[in-house]
Amino acid sequence: MYTVTSGGYNSRHSSDFFMFRPNGLAHHVLLIVKCPSLFQIGGTEITASQNCAILIRPHIPYQYHSIKGKYSDDWLHFDCDDPLFSENAEFLFHQPIPIGSAAQFTLYIQQIMWEHSYAAPDFRSLNVDMLMKVLFNNLIQARQKQSSPVPHSPYISRLQNLRLSLQSQPGKNITLQQAAQELDISSSYFQYLYKQFFGISFKADLINIRIDYAKDLILNSGLKLTHIAQLCGYQSEIHFYRQFKAKTGMTPGEYQEKTQGI
Repeated sequence: MYTVTSGGYNSRHSSDFFMFRPNGLAHHVLLIVKCPSLFQIGGTEITASQNCAILIRPHIPYQYHSIKGKYSDDWLHFDCDDPLFSENAEFLFHQPIPIGSAAQFTLYIQQIMWEHSYAAPDFRSLNVDMLMKVLFNNLIQARQKQSSPVPHSPYISRLQNLRLSLQSQPGKNITLQQAAQELDISSSYFQYLYKQFFGISFKADLINIRIDYAKDLILNSGLKLTHIAQLCGYQSEIHFYRQFKAKTGMTPGEYQEKTQGI
């Protein structure tokens, strides 16, 4: 189980900030570094670019400072007695791990510290442990991407957020051109990136999201098909019927009859 001793997020320090731990700490240290920084860990010098994670073992001497300008990071001091942690995290220690956008990790650490500080005693340890596992699963994934021959794109997190917003609001009226404008890129480049990251075109993905939502509403809502079409973003009921049949082989009415009682 993971146990957190202390932590913080969006910590900011002046340009002359310098951290020096000549004997290390008795706990593991996780830093989400948000500015170019220079580390020395166990006698090895390491340069960390903006938005990197650094994981340090207990009792290892380390020091660090910003290369230029103010220093900013998120941080956790923690322990873990789960043997799987040592096995899975072995390749994470004492190296910079690019994480793309730091915002996701900041949210994890913020929630971990909230649970650590304010959760009811009966749930505190379990909640912290679960959140720490999620955080480290994402850190392991970031490290695996670092080893992948596929180059990292600064647009991936923005595309993921866009796709999540579509899944959350299937009825959102958005065109490919509008989606590209949200990322401030051309429509052709947007189409290329979307297909590269998700393995499906934006248009086809949006149709799938809407039809899946329509199927759920038909099964569980009791709403009329006209209303369902509107909730799924269709201005034309005929268009909804055509796309639904193309994806399922049935009209919405046929699907409704077939699934009644399921």
